[in-house]
Amino acid sequence: MTATVLSPPPAKVYYEVVHHLPGRVRLRIPRLQYDDRYGRQLQALFVQEKSVQQIRLNLPAASLIVQYNPEANHPLQRFGQLIQAAAAEHLPPLAGILPIDKLVYSPWNTSYFIEKMALSTLALAIVALLPVQTPFYPAIVATVIAVVALPTFQEALENLEHRRLNVTQLESLWTILHTLQGEYMAPVLAAFMNQLGGALRDMTAQVGEKQVFDPLDQQRTYWVERGGTRQNVSVGELQVGDRVIVAAGSAVPVDGTVLWGSAVIQRQFLTGESDLLPCEPEQTVLASSLVVRGQICVVAQAVGEDTQVGKTLQLARQAPQLDTRIENYAEEISNQAILPAMGVAAIVYGATLDAHRAIAPLQLDFGSGIGITIPTAILAALTHAPHVGVYFRNGRALELLSRVNVIVFDKTGTLTEVKGTIVGVNLLKPGLSEQTLLYWLATVEQSINHPFALAILEYAAERGIEAGTYSDWVYEPGKGTAATVEGQEILVGTPQLMRDRQVPIDLDELRTHEGVLWNRSLACVACNGELVALVFYSNPVRSEAASVIAALQQRDIECYMVTGDHHEVANAVGYATGFRPGQIYTNMLPEDKVALLEKFKNGGEKVVAYVGEGFNDTAAMAYADISITLADGSDAARQTADLVLMNNSLEGLVQAIALSQEVMNIINQNIALVVIPNVSVVLAGVFLSLHPVIAVLISNGATLLAELNSLRILTDYRPVKIERKPSRSRSQAGVLDIPWKKRPRRSFDHFGSKVSSQSLSNGHLPSET
Repeated sequence: MTATVLSPPPAKVYYEVVHHLPGRVRLRIPRLQYDDRYGRQLQALFVQEKSVQQIRLNLPAASLIVQYNPEANHPLQRFGQLIQAAAAEHLPPLAGILPIDKLVYSPWNTSYFIEKMALSTLALAIVALLPVQTPFYPAIVATVIAVVALPTFQEALENLEHRRLNVTQLESLWTILHTLQGEYMAPVLAAFMNQLGGALRDMTAQVGEKQVFDPLDQQRTYWVERGGTRQNVSVGELQVGDRVIVAAGSAVPVDGTVLWGSAVIQRQFLTGESDLLPCEPEQTVLASSLVVRGQICVVAQAVGEDTQVGKTLQLARQAPQLDTRIENYAEEISNQAILPAMGVAAIVYGATLDAHRAIAPLQLDFGSGIGITIPTAILAALTHAPHVGVYFRNGRALELLSRVNVIVFDKTGTLTEVKGTIVGVNLLKPGLSEQTLLYWLATVEQSINHPFALAILEYAAERGIEAGTYSDWVYEPGKGTAATVEGQEILVGTPQLMRDRQVPIDLDELRTHEGVLWNRSLACVACNGELVALVFYSNPVRSEAASVIAALQQRDIECYMVTGDHHEVANAVGYATGFRPGQIYTNMLPEDKVALLEKFKNGGEKVVAYVGEGFNDTAAMAYADISITLADGSDAARQTADLVLMNNSLEGLVQAIALSQEVMNIINQNIALVVIPNVSVVLAGVFLSLHPVIAVLISNGATLLAELNSLRILTDYRPVKIERKPSRSRSQAGVLDIPWKKRPRRSFDHFGSKVSSQSLSNGHLPSET
């Protein structure tokens, strides 16, 4: 890895060396507490440094711990240069892929821990050190116990008022009875250890608060009318007063008023409702509203964190979502054990008249231990996930991914690169020039974030052709685009779009066209109801795709590919990436993909994931058990996704699955660590009259051990190694190295075999043609 050339920034960054040993140094950098951008720059520079072996960032404490090669020359001087260079406004490009396995995040926050533990520590000290001869000793100690246990008492009463039973009632009863018996140390020790476990969980949550998904990528660009000119600017550069043009498939990046145009929008990210709403001039729209159909120009009235979605995200950072079925199930089992525990306590007292033995069953509280350790494990995984290149929307997605059986991949932009290349234009109408055709194409496709559209714009720009203006613009996901350009009705899209618009087209002739035989994707162009041109384009296969498919298949996960493209191109991509026969479905519309997912789910027996990046993938993503997209995916895909691959690499999918399975293994370990000692303590209390202090140390100590086990994700987990597997090829001929004379078996061709979504939903898979 080449060293990064650094230029000193104009402003100095204060830092100090807190502790230094050969090979290890701890630095305090106050700027880390308030400047997220600086923290990202700093970690990017340190992980690239050859001498650095591992770094640990503790953002709340503003500290950086670096383990390095002790033989490095002048390490502190070099680290000082990196600290100053990270403050530069524009760093040079970072070479290669960042070695993220050097990063370790710690949840430790000294000031928060002291504040959280102060009361329970004071209570424990009073009970342990106060002489028994002190006047009113029982009253003083009982008051201390009441104060430290007050939150538990309040929660227990609140649940009783709502006629709910949970472990707080058992804890309260157990605390009161032990206090009345004169056993003061056990209740206060239990409160102390419970508070200790809660503090560890909360500190992990504080680190996880920063990992909140923003539906508006600050690097995404929009066309903006500013100062009388049209400019292409990123979301982070938008200003109040800008006139922002938003087309179908994109999210509105600002709060503002519609100036011109009409559209249908969806506000699911903000409201949770998926209803479609009309949007007309003079109407107010909010940032993150998704334009489903049409195009609008919005005058910005609020941008960035001042928008409603920006304010919502600030609140979301204070409450990460952690709901999982395993946690709810454990809590339910624990609550169901409350009445039996009370019944057993009554029976034991009736049989033995020994209050000490009778109180033991009331300590059956594995629910609270599980309630602490499972969220901690989930939080730790969500916190660490961005450091292996992925973002989980919530804990439920993490749990589902660990059980995934089937993964369905979209082809274009997912298994292939987002950026396509135009490789041929075939004019079918005499007198039509390529310049006129490209003008039509660039004008119609200028507002769409799709590989074909991007390729057309680049192809036209290389020939000096700029897009014009249009009217009556319509975008049909999965099919294509229609608009009126200078009085001409232009259609650009799939053969299916041509048929839907009654454009005469010979499908048999298309299938034998040279461009199709050379495995090139096809777009048809029609003018005033007549097919006038064919455009062929190619998307290179992602370099990591074959490795990822092989790694997933080694984990016994079924992989399928779906595409709206024709079967020649799909088979070429499938062969290159390692899909097996019968795993490729072609000429699929969005509704066909949904029907196929329903078949794969098999009535809920399998957990199905869908990986896509385009607007036409959102229906399938919403229907899948877990939806996955790339960071550069469309706004619609990013808002729908449960998992975002932040590095725009499919390798993140393997990392996410490995991380989710590891955290579920840890959760299962924690359940055993909590339940077995807890049940053993109860049995020992009943049959062996175990001392309550020893019982507390065993049961709560087991919970703390499980809590520390949960934090292993933050300190010990490293990305899995993915064996590099090159894309397969049979020959150097052809765009995708599949010579047309050696044609592979056909895939499931949805269009050619006339398979309908109705047949899929009736349980009939398409036969291989």
